[in-house]
Amino acid sequence: MKLFNVISTLAVAGVLLTGCKSTGQKALSKGDYYTACLQAIEKLRSSPGNAKAAGALAQAYPLAVDYTQRETERLLASPSNPQRFLTIFNLYQQMNNIAVQLSRCPAGLQVIPHADYYTPQLESARNKAAEESYQIAENYLRAGTRQAAKEAYRQFRQANSLIPGYRDVDDKLQEAKWQATLKVVLEQAPVEGRYKISADFFQTKVFEYFSAGVRNEFIRVFSPEEAEMHKLQPDQLIRLRFLDFTVGQLSESKNTREVRRDSVATGTYKDSKGETHTVYGTVKARLTTHTVKLSSGGVLEASIINYASKTVLSQQRFPGTYVWSDAWASFNGDERALSDMERNLCKRTGHSPAPPPQELFVQFTVPIYNGLTKFIQNYYRNY
Repeated sequence: MKLFNVISTLAVAGVLLTGCKSTGQKALSKGDYYTACLQAIEKLRSSPGNAKAAGALAQAYPLAVDYTQRETERLLASPSNPQRFLTIFNLYQQMNNIAVQLSRCPAGLQVIPHADYYTPQLESARNKAAEESYQIAENYLRAGTRQAAKEAYRQFRQANSLIPGYRDVDDKLQEAKWQATLKVVLEQAPVEGRYKISADFFQTKVFEYFSAGVRNEFIRVFSPEEAEMHKLQPDQLIRLRFLDFTVGQLSESKNTREVRRDSVATGTYKDSKGETHTVYGTVKARLTTHTVKLSSGGVLEASIINYASKTVLSQQRFPGTYVWSDAWASFNGDERALSDMERNLCKRTGHSPAPPPQELFVQFTVPIYNGLTKFIQNYYRNY
């Protein structure tokens, strides 16, 4: 009985899975003849005797042919449509795809034995569509705005995808890309304060973030040296200023506490039979821990500035601190009461030398970098 139930369940599941593949009837009822043909062909591949799929294909294919012919005639009679040949190209491409899919479906060929290929019409439309996209791109490029250049770039890419290397499209793609790109110069002022600190590593990290984190093909960041070398007139500046970086005084504190450990072997004894047994008990020690700390801190001011007008478009300050600490310890009592970490601290006779200001500065910038990159990401999200 259990075996029968399992077989029945599997059979029902098989029916449900088979039914997941559409016969094309739904797409046909919506007038989507292309999708109806493809779905019916796919169904006939897995279920050659499926009458619904065969019926859908028999109805959808002639309708797809008729729709392609009528739509092509309408588009040819509408010269005001800026991308009519691209639409015609896509229509012929769909019809050729139906013919290719039918050629790989024996059950489908019984329904539609002679599907037409539109190769000459497709190639003619391809050439006209490439020229069409090229001319649209040229018009956008002449507009001279960054947004228009982005549209030009997309249209030149469309022309290139239709016919790789069409005319001088490679040069035009570079020209449009350059006009469409927001050019940003990243400036970093010297670190303010009494210490001689280099923030070059921080600027390098921000450059790397622009390359990998912003993920916008139409934004490019330059160093001031690159901008000068290319005689670049940027669109924006990002100015970074570290304000009031300070290092405090070394402070020391100590803490004494009792530590203990239970179930430690503290001795042995012999019972009446002369057998030796281990005695377990609690061991104690007084542990004194010495801790030294050195605080450093400051503020990063990030400003995004319109280069032409010198106006500040967005600005934010990021305060930060970094506290370096070290410790050593001593004890009185039973060493076995100490943990491994406490024992290691007791092996030390004092703290390590405090890091120099440059190293403290590097550590201080770690959380600030995270805040800055979020600020940059949010600002340039819509560019």
